[in-house]
Amino acid sequence: MQGQDDFGTALRTLRQRFSPGEVGVPASLPAVRRVPGLRRDELAGVVGVSEEHVKRLEQGRRRPSPGVVDAIARALRLAPGEHDRLRALAGFAAPPEPDGMVPREITEPAHRMLARLTEVAVCVCDASWTVLAANELWHSDVCTVPETPGRGRNVVWRAFTEAGPSVFQVPDRLAGFRATVVAELREAARRYPADAELSSMITDLRRLSGDFVQLWDAPPAPGGHADRIRVPSRVHGHLDLDLDVMTLNPGDLRVVVYSSTYAPVSAAAG
Repeated sequence: MQGQDDFGTALRTLRQRFSPGEVGVPASLPAVRRVPGLRRDELAGVVGVSEEHVKRLEQGRRRPSPGVVDAIARALRLAPGEHDRLRALAGFAAPPEPDGMVPREITEPAHRMLARLTEVAVCVCDASWTVLAANELWHSDVCTVPETPGRGRNVVWRAFTEAGPSVFQVPDRLAGFRATVVAELREAARRYPADAELSSMITDLRRLSGDFVQLWDAPPAPGGHADRIRVPSRVHGHLDLDLDVMTLNPGDLRVVVYSSTYAPVSAAAG
């Protein structure tokens, strides 16, 4: 419990260091603050958790997940050393990759998930959001990517460089998706500074997309992986799919699962 208490103390101290304006969130009411810094609800909003969750973390009654620790670090724009210390206090200290390169090996757990999740569409991405592998349903129902390696297989690259209708039917979901993957790409660049392709892709995205530049340079904002997309289907016209993302460690992989819980929408009805 001592480690969780230490994490809670560190989180509370960090929260009190920043004003809402410094992390790019509107101040909550009431305007008069008894203590300086962010309120719990303000930090919760930008991290993407509940205020009660933040309270339990600070009181040592809840163990944070690695994703929440990293989201807190992004929200507060912590320096690498502070981020690493926060992870260590949470029990998730992970040394950087020895060569500073994005891991691109499909691990055995990822292979198992692809083999066993046969009734839903699944793809596995690396930390830069390049698709490494996918099952048959993903290829047939969700997306077509080149068979050869290249940026055409990268989700972030395609999100900012491809023209055409968006699979996100609600504009806010597209905005949230873009903000989330750019934040994760920024974190990947911090963890893997020696990866030349990652650095080159970021440079090219900054040159090609004003939207990408705006998100890359902006303070962290509330967001999250879009939870619903609509994709064209050769059989049904369109499919409405729920989207869930899991992180696999070691390997720093993203397992993206697309599942249909609603009746397909026909092309005539769309």
